[in-house]
Amino acid sequence: MYWACVLITCIQLTYCKVLVPPTTVLDWWQNSIVYEIFPLSFKDSNGDGSGDFKGITEKLDYIVDLGVTAIWLTPFFESPLESGGYDITNYLDVQHVFGTLDDFKDLLNTAHSKNLKVIMDLVPNHTSDKHIWFEKSAKNETDYADYYIWKDAKNQEDVIKNNATPIVPNNWQMICGGNAWTWHNTRKQFYFSQFIKNLPDLNFRNKNVHKEMRNVLNYWIKLGIDGIRVDALRHVYESEILDDEPILDENMALNYLNLDHIYTIDQDEVYDLIKEWRLLLDDFKENDHYTRIIMTESYSNTSVLFKYYISGAEVPTNFNLLENYRYTPKDFEREIENWITKMPVGATFNSVLQNHDKQRFTTSYGTELTDGMNALSLFLPGVSIVYYGGEIGMEDISDEVNYARSPMQWDDTNYAGFTNSTHEPWVAIHPDYVTRNVQTENNNPKSYLNFFKSVSKLRQTETFKRGGLAIDIFNNNTVFVLTRFLPEHENYTLIINMDTNYTQRVRLSDQISNLHDILTIVVGSENSNFNPGNSISTTEWLTLSPGATIVLTDNLISTSSSIPVDDTATKSTPSSSTQLYITSRIVLLCLFLITIFNL
Repeated sequence: MYWACVLITCIQLTYCKVLVPPTTVLDWWQNSIVYEIFPLSFKDSNGDGSGDFKGITEKLDYIVDLGVTAIWLTPFFESPLESGGYDITNYLDVQHVFGTLDDFKDLLNTAHSKNLKVIMDLVPNHTSDKHIWFEKSAKNETDYADYYIWKDAKNQEDVIKNNATPIVPNNWQMICGGNAWTWHNTRKQFYFSQFIKNLPDLNFRNKNVHKEMRNVLNYWIKLGIDGIRVDALRHVYESEILDDEPILDENMALNYLNLDHIYTIDQDEVYDLIKEWRLLLDDFKENDHYTRIIMTESYSNTSVLFKYYISGAEVPTNFNLLENYRYTPKDFEREIENWITKMPVGATFNSVLQNHDKQRFTTSYGTELTDGMNALSLFLPGVSIVYYGGEIGMEDISDEVNYARSPMQWDDTNYAGFTNSTHEPWVAIHPDYVTRNVQTENNNPKSYLNFFKSVSKLRQTETFKRGGLAIDIFNNNTVFVLTRFLPEHENYTLIINMDTNYTQRVRLSDQISNLHDILTIVVGSENSNFNPGNSISTTEWLTLSPGATIVLTDNLISTSSSIPVDDTATKSTPSSSTQLYITSRIVLLCLFLITIFNL
């Protein structure tokens, strides 16, 4: 009967929209803003046209000023840079274009002195075909013979005896186009590549490959990194079955998108690999009581990613919010709710709206919604993963491969202040740098940059650290409203007019009850005509210009006009809205306890 009463109490709390606050202090990463840096494009310190470690170190104060708590560096290992640094030739050294290992150590130490964490991109799926491991494997040297995935041709005997044209083992395809099997004339076998021919896949069914990667992790953790972001994790294992993958449409050409990848992605062994690395990182934690995190990159469905959580990954990156470039409020609501309400008990939500592989959101949604997209990313609970330049509204360039990786736009001088040399940057700079740059925006109170800073500061409040989230949608799926709430603390409401063509008018009290009659504007986008410190009434109509974004609070800020406030009034709690927190998990936990204790 006791546990039944507990269950009833939990259900009551759920319907009262009361968040049961955590009993422990959040770990460093659980409310972090992770700032992704593509090192080649951030800041060039030596005039060679490529970004480097010293350039990043030079700009750490800027990053801290953004409210960022961790930086994630895309690959900086030794590499011929034929595939953006993801083609590694030595995991234990750095690419010389970025500087020396001592330069990296200086970056790491300086970041830590500013309370910034540093997360390293780990690329376990493949190496460059110029890696010494591959060169030795291609020669069939005993110790390295099975470091990669080698298979005979279907007509192997005929190839060897009669010099026949080798026939590939099956129909597996590369993501970048073409059959995934490449014939190697020296070894007289095919090797397998998931992405492109110069990136042969490592064979993780070989225990020595596991040992090599553990040595890599040990090396960089001892050096001081705070976590890893595991690239292409879903591709690390392939089935030992070499059957053809099913074709989705027999009337279409054979290519990667026309196969059901039952043998080449999301194999169950991946979960054991995460557990193996979790144990390794936890060994370090036993000595210093400090958490090193595992972030993952897998464009997999949520059922797979939720198993990543259970296996030991703190941040299985949630790409569901950038899968479509023109999401509506209902689309966002669906994806947010689908993750938050179904993720494992105790898991932490995370979100990413742009990265180095996708269009920048200013390009996809338009300049009108730049502030809105930044605010959405920062407003959601848990880990917010942002991309360099997003805070100033950088857009894509006309480059087929590196469209989202153009140099950071620091000022309006030649080459946007990215380099002080006459040497051209490694890739083109967007021509709008003259007006869209850090220096110019820093001096404009209504700029994208200052809007970003205003919202990021809110993540230091208890409401953003531990509070719940509710969503409302107004005006026929055009106005997106999110509320962060925590009993006995100030609440915050984000309003985004996602209609970039028409003005929308909303009255908050029509759908959201128990709000204060008067709310204070924390910040408004430049196109909103709402200014910080002013007050609005929830019972009056708000006029939102196309793309306008505003953040409101029921806690009057010092610059507000003098409007009397009832300090005893109940803080707003979401009503007639989608509750997106873990109360359902509490109910399930209680049911579980009832079952265990047979009560």
